[in-house]
Parts: sequence; C-alpha cells; structure tokens
Amino acid sequence: MAPLDELAVELLRRGRSLRIKAHGASMLPFLRDGDIVLVNPARRAAGVGDIVCYESTGRLFLHRVLGRAGDRVVTKGDALSFTEAIDPTQVLGTAVAIERRGGLKRLDTRAARWRNRRLASLSHLVPPLLAVAIPLRRTLRTALHG
Repeated sequence: MAPLDELAVELLRRGRSLRIKAHGASMLPFLRDGDIVLVNPARRAAGVGDIVCYESTGRLFLHRVLGRAGDRVVTKGDALSFTEAIDPTQVLGTAVAIERRGGLKRLDTRAARWRNRRLASLSHLVPPLLAVAIPLRRTLRTALHG
C-alpha cells in the first residue's frame, strides 16, 4: 500500500475525517477524476446508495453500496460492470460531500440519500450508457472544436 493510502487508513480508523482526491473513472459520471471527496469515518453500517471508502488488495476505493450478500457488503463503481463483496471491516468511511470546481455537493442530506439509493438501483445501466456516451462526446468535441 502506498504511504499516503496507509496514512488515510490510519486516520479513518482513528476516527478522523479526511479529504481524498478521486482517481480513475470507476464512479463516472457521479464522481470524476480529480474530485475531492470528504470522507467521515465509518460510525454505522453503510446503507444502500452510500459511497464508501474501503481498502482492498492494498488500495483504497470509493464505490457505491448496492446491498448485502450475507454478512458482506456489495459495492460497485457506477461505471463498472461488476460488483465486489467486501467484509464490513474493510469499510473505513462514508463519503459525505464532493468538492468540484469550487462547489460543494452534500451527500448526507435526506434528498441526497434518496437520490443515491435510486442511483444504486440503476447502477447496472451506467456501463452500457457510458460505452455510447464517451465516444459520442469525443466525436462532438472534435466536430465543434476541430
């Protein structure tokens, strides 16, 4: 595990909140590469729709909770076509806000939790839609901007 990831794990396990820079495209379109995510330490069991920060295979992940499989938590990156069942002890915290372009989007309000549960139920539709949308966006950008 990278030294910064180790520090993040230690801070969350000690009950400290932290800001994590999102990397990659697994949570598109909800989270974008470079977004800053405010993560609070896990104080309760993560619910369906929550974005959790967890450690797996020596790396940190920010993925959405889709449900439970026995005593395991089922997570999925919105843009991914597969799920991962993790042990609840791997969950380090829950995302409560996203900072993007100077704005702050809360994830811990009643309306945000309702929206996130809906997104979890539609998560299986995102990968095929992105497979069409991303090339289309590139084509349109090229046509408009040369």
